[in-house]
Amino acid sequence: MTVGHCITTTEENARCLEALEGAEAPMTAMQIAAWLRLTGSRETQRRRVRAIVEVLRNQGSMIVATQQYGYWLTDDAKIYADYLAGRQIDAKKVLGKTHKERKRMLTDRAGQGVLFGPVVTMGIG
Repeated sequence: MTVGHCITTTEENARCLEALEGAEAPMTAMQIAAWLRLTGSRETQRRRVRAIVEVLRNQGSMIVATQQYGYWLTDDAKIYADYLAGRQIDAKKVLGKTHKERKRMLTDRAGQGVLFGPVVTMGIG
């Protein structure tokens, strides 16, 4: 299955779900990557785990995540709905902040954004 630019396999998806079902506590992306024997840089492994989790969610698995604790599987629809609602609120906050920063940004003559004030070009001669 393809998520973004990351292709996941049915075996990886099944093994990840198996790990989450058997976990007694939330699992970090690196713990899941180790369970799946993923290779590559830490960031590559984390991205692959995120892609696998996204596929599993799209297939109906209620996987909740936090930056502090990691991923876990819930069977409580309210917890999962609250988690999804929180993700939407977080996304709206990020978009709002980005919009405010973009409005605050100055623009130079070439139309490029300048965060810290106008660009001064000094000539020699």
